Amino acid sequence: MTIRRIAALLALVGAVSGCAHQSYWTMTDDVNKVAKSKSFEMTVPQGWNRTTKADTRERLKIGNGYRMVPMEQMAASKDGPGLQTIIVTRHYLDMAFPDIKKKGSAGMLPVEAADLYVSDLRKRTGLERLKVLSNKPARVNGEPAFQLVMEFKNDDGLRIRIVSHGFVDKTGFYTIDYWGPTLYYYERDYSAYNNLVRSFRLLKGAFDPPPSTPGWARDFT
Repeated sequence: MTIRRIAALLALVGAVSGCAHQSYWTMTDDVNKVAKSKSFEMTVPQGWNRTTKADTRERLKIGNGYRMVPMEQMAASKDGPGLQTIIVTRHYLDMAFPDIKKKGSAGMLPVEAADLYVSDLRKRTGLERLKVLSNKPARVNGEPAFQLVMEFKNDDGLRIRIVSHGFVDKTGFYTIDYWGPTLYYYERDYSAYNNLVRSFRLLKGAFDPPPSTPGWARDFT
């Protein structure tokens, strides 16, 4: 399930965005708690639902039309994506920030990646009013990373908070996002999100050659 589909489901409680392909979901338990894509894995809290496989493309509005951007993404939720959602994404470096048409690089500093990520999110419908509450250094999978806390209000005045951990290395730009209304759900499940961040690991597949860059994306800067 892509970040746009999550945002669309958040529309049930007031957030807005587009839509995309939805993976199947499964309930986690003691023997079904590690979610794996080709490139990464993480431990999902017991009793949460998670996608069974990674989405590998994201539908984006590029110029006057829509394009499919290669990536990897998995999601997890306890009560439903409209109430709280964790979204783990790998973007390839040549298309690391697709909404603003920017590339990433292995030597990019976390603070630079964080600034570009905020700009990228603000290009998405419904997130133009996104406010950054904090931006501080962190570590994910042993890598220097950023931790952003952001917030926006929907048209009904409901506050949605997003916390994002992210880092860039030679294999791509990775983000672990947690979305939820500040009313009850965000705080209640924040510790579960932190536990998932600590469990995040790259797999050998992350080092495989990336897919070829589509011709329309070769003008990314």
